[in-house]
Parts: sequence; structure tokens; C-alpha cells
Amino acid sequence: MQIIKKLGNYTFILLSYLAIGVTYPATYTEGDLISRISARFEATANESLLALLVVVLLLVFQFKYKYNVLKIIYWPYWMFGVITSVIYVLTLSVYQVPSNNLNYVANLTGKANLLITFAALFGFMFIFTNLAVFLGEVVKKINVNAWRSNYWAIVIVLCLAWVAQIFPLFPGMVSWDGYRQFLEYFHTHIAELNFTYYPTGHHPWSATLVFGFLFSIGRKIGGVNAGLFLIVVVQIITSSLIYAKVVYFLGKNWGKSAAITSLLFYASPFVAFWQVTIEKTPLFLAFVTWFVLCYARILLNDSKKYLYIQLIASGILMTMFRNDGAYVVIISLIALIVVRFIQQKKSPKKIMLGSFVFLAIYVGWNKIALPSMNVVPGSTAEVLTLPMRQLSAVVINHPESFSNNDLAIVNKITPIKKIARNFNVNHADDLKSLYPVDTFLRSSYEIKQVELGRLKKQTTPNIKKATKQYLVVWFKQFWKHPKEYFVTFFAADSQFLNPLIDNNPGSRGIMYGNDYMKKNVFLQPSWYHEVHYWFSEKTRKYITWPNILFTLPIIRTIVQPAFALWIIIFSLAYCLYKKSYSMIMCIPVGLLAVVPLLSPVNGMERYMLPAIYVLPLMLVVIVNVNRRTREDEHEKSI
Repeated sequence: MQIIKKLGNYTFILLSYLAIGVTYPATYTEGDLISRISARFEATANESLLALLVVVLLLVFQFKYKYNVLKIIYWPYWMFGVITSVIYVLTLSVYQVPSNNLNYVANLTGKANLLITFAALFGFMFIFTNLAVFLGEVVKKINVNAWRSNYWAIVIVLCLAWVAQIFPLFPGMVSWDGYRQFLEYFHTHIAELNFTYYPTGHHPWSATLVFGFLFSIGRKIGGVNAGLFLIVVVQIITSSLIYAKVVYFLGKNWGKSAAITSLLFYASPFVAFWQVTIEKTPLFLAFVTWFVLCYARILLNDSKKYLYIQLIASGILMTMFRNDGAYVVIISLIALIVVRFIQQKKSPKKIMLGSFVFLAIYVGWNKIALPSMNVVPGSTAEVLTLPMRQLSAVVINHPESFSNNDLAIVNKITPIKKIARNFNVNHADDLKSLYPVDTFLRSSYEIKQVELGRLKKQTTPNIKKATKQYLVVWFKQFWKHPKEYFVTFFAADSQFLNPLIDNNPGSRGIMYGNDYMKKNVFLQPSWYHEVHYWFSEKTRKYITWPNILFTLPIIRTIVQPAFALWIIIFSLAYCLYKKSYSMIMCIPVGLLAVVPLLSPVNGMERYMLPAIYVLPLMLVVIVNVNRRTREDEHEKSI
């Protein structure tokens, strides 16, 4: 048996060595066998050195420290290895495939290419499994030493750090989405288009009301710029109070080093510059962090009554500032109710009551309040961008696969003649604009189309029926072209899935200015020309300095969108290995990382920010899993 295990180890190490040398994508699939294989192994000097280091580390880990991962007990870590290996290899295989030819993937074409791709899958599976076992041992050895910090000192440090970085952009920088919210709040009339904006749910109307209200108060006090600055002040105060709670929590439940590291993270430009950006994102990030903080505290057995009130209050505020926030809250609360019921052998009345209150407010707002205010619901196309890309790829590459009736259904939702021109697997906004209902209104052209009746303001019964039929066709085509669907998914979300695919880190979604607004007259409120920066152009000369920070090694990886997803998958594996109910912490954080997979733009940092911001809370729960396991074992031994 030992000989078989050793042979298995050596085989996996050899596959790992080969896996690192595989080239993506394959350069060609023709020619003789030797040429095709050679084309898949064109490792650069850097990749060759990396292969050497990986093999050496595997050998050291396997034989010096006596860790044999070929054991059933490590099945959760093998789960991590399988998932991450599939993600890693398939995203590298498809992310460079042209949008107009998604049915041809060189790495998945031909027996030789398929064999090499499968070898790479098994090789990286072994590498990532060993990585997970190693990280699990690291987490197990982390000591938890409570460190009490001064909460209000943390709040002040965060505020000062943020202001020192963002003051050149005062009184505030309104984004594209922010201006759109102001236009709807004030029912702005655009004379050159003869168009008056109306309330929509494209951005949560509750968030629009909050911004409009704050702006109006500030404007009465000191004009337009004072109105913008009041919003920024509210964002800074609210965010600092919440992120300081996270830092304090990490100090109390992990230690001084963890608290200081998290403080540096929340004080960094990655968080700071969002506080001066006026749109729904900054406050949503704060409220989602508050919700996950309360969730983490409950999992670590903090049973104070006010904590449950905070959990529901933060969940409500999440929903107010992001349309998909409700799904995260509802699923997370259900999971918490189930786990508490299993643990306590009785109904968790506090959480159940809180969940009922949340649902009552959510349903009442959406079903009663919004219709009474004549708020037009957001377009369904917002949540259909991935299915639309998958089905459109089949339309482009396999039109013969559709019946005439199915083509007619597709044509109602996405006019077939326009699909090829509007299709981009990495950016679905153009394709989304083909949907017959448009609440996005991203150009003067789209506004004109709505005015002319070619696009609808809101969904009609006929459009609802056509959308359901469209989804039926989408489902039917999956069984005919599953490869096309999977290729489209991995290509469309490659930068959300693979931390090494990071084509354009840039500013990581941070805005340093909004000069693009000068040309977009259809987005300018009546007071647009009254907005001006309070500080000179000279203070903004080097405002883009964070871009240097974001490209540095390690930091670039940590702020890459997919990194958060991999940490969550590892956390789940670790909790399963430890048989801990703390695994449900992966539900709210995991949902925050999964939602971006349905977004229209591949790798847009803004979509993954919620998951990244709450990673410290994910980690502190994981670190405490081992402590609680030891405490449980000690109690059993007494």
C-alpha cells in the first residue's frame, strides 16, 4: 500500500511539473503529433523557474514534513483542489478566444490537446490541494491573543487618513451612476432631447431618495457644492464608524497584528477614494460590512439582543443601496436559522423574528411603496446578461440549431440581425441594450428610442411572456451546446474566477475625475455647471499615485477580484475539514463573490468590492474555528 501511495505521489508531482509548463492558448492544432505537443510546452524562462520552485516545494512539503495528501481525511482540501484547478485551467484556455468564435477553443480541440489539458487539470489539482493543506496547517498554528484597541482612536485615524488622500477631490466627485440618480430625483428635463427623467429602479430608489435629500439640505445651506460635500461627509462618518468596528473586532478576536493589518487596509486608497465618490457604492460597502460583521459576531457566540437588531438594520440598509442585496440577506438569514436550530435543538426566535421584520419591510417597500411613488422597475436585462451572452453565442455559431419558432422568440428579446454587432463576451452592455425594455438609458440614442416607443420604459405582459419563452429556449440550447455555454461562462467571468488573469489593473475601479461628463449632456443636471473643485489643479497633479501601489507584487494579487473567491473556497474547505458550522460564514461572503459572475462587465472591480471588503471578517471566523475546536475537545475530556 505504501508503494502505491509513493507511486501516486510521484505521478502527481510529475503531472504538476508538466502542468506549469503548459502554454495557453494552444498556438495551433494542426501538423504532426510532435509539433502539436511541442506547441503546448513553450514555457518562458520565468515559467521554467516557477516550475522548479513548485516541484522543490512539493517535495519538501511531501517528504520533509511528511504530509501525504492522498488520504480520505483531506477530501475537503481535494474539493478545493478540484474546483480551483478547473477554474484555473479552463479560464486560461478560453479567456483569449475571440467573441465571434467561441465554439472553437484550441486547448479543447483534438485528442492531443485534450490529453494535455486533462494532464494540466490533474497537475494543478495536486498543486492546489497541497496548497490548501499547507494553508490549513498555517491557520491551525495561528494563536489568538485578544488585543483591546481604542475604538474612537481608530475612527479618527481612518477619517484623517482618508481626508489626507482625497481632499483634492472635494467637495465630491459624482460618478455616472450618481448623476443619473440626481436626474431621476429632480425629474430633470433635458431640453435638447425634450426628455424628462422619471423615477426608476435601475438604481435603488431608496438610495436615490437619500442622496437627493442630503444634497437638497446642503444646497440650501451653502449651494450645490455644499450639497455634494454633505453627502461625502455622511459617507466618511458612516464608513469610518463601521470599518473601525471591524478593526476593533479583529483585535479582540484575533490579535494586534490582525487589527493593524486590517486598519492599514481600510485606511488605504483602495477604500479611501470611494468615500469621495458620490453614488450608491460607498454606503452599500459600509452597510454590507456591517451586516457581515454582525453575522460573524453571532457565529462566534455573541448573543447580545442589540446585535440581532443591528443584523436586521444593516440588512435593510444593504437592500436600500443595492438591488441584489436582499437575496444575500435572505439566504444568509435562512442559513443562520437552520444552523441555530440544529445547534440549539429549538427555534431561534430572535433570528426568526428579525427575518420576519426584514421580509415585511422588503415586501412592503417593493410591492406597496414603490408602486405608490410611480417608480418604474429596473429592466430584467440587468440579470440576464450571462444567459443572453450564452444564447447569443449559439445564435452566432450555430443558427441551424434553432427552429423558426425559437428564432422568432430570440428575435423578440435580442433582434437577431444586431446580435453579432453587439456581442462582446467580456462586456455585455451593448447586448443588454437590445432588450426591449431600457431603464439603463446610457446614451442620447437610447433615450430617443424610448421616446419613439421602440424601447419600452417598463415591462409589459407581452415582454414578460417573451422573456419566459426566451429562457426556455436558452435552457433547451444548453443541452445541445453545453460546451458553448461553459466556454462563454468561463470567458465572460475569467477575471472574476482566475486571480492570474488580470489584463488591466489600472485604478482598480477608483475614479480620479469625471471629465467624461462634459460631453454627456444628457446626464447633466440643471446645476451641473455650478460644480467645481475646491482645491487647485496642482493638488490633483499626482492624484493617480495609488495606481503604482496597485501594481506592486502581492498587493496586485490581493486586490484582484478573483482572489476573494479563492479565499472563500479555501475557507469553506477548511471548515468542512474541521467539521465546523462556521462554514455558513461562507454563505453571505460567498454570495457577494458569486453575484459579480452575473454582471455585464468581466473583471470590473466595483462588483467584487463587497466580497473583498469583508474578507478580514471571513478570516477571523476561520482562525477562531481551530480555537473553538480545541475548546470543545477540552470540554469533552473533562
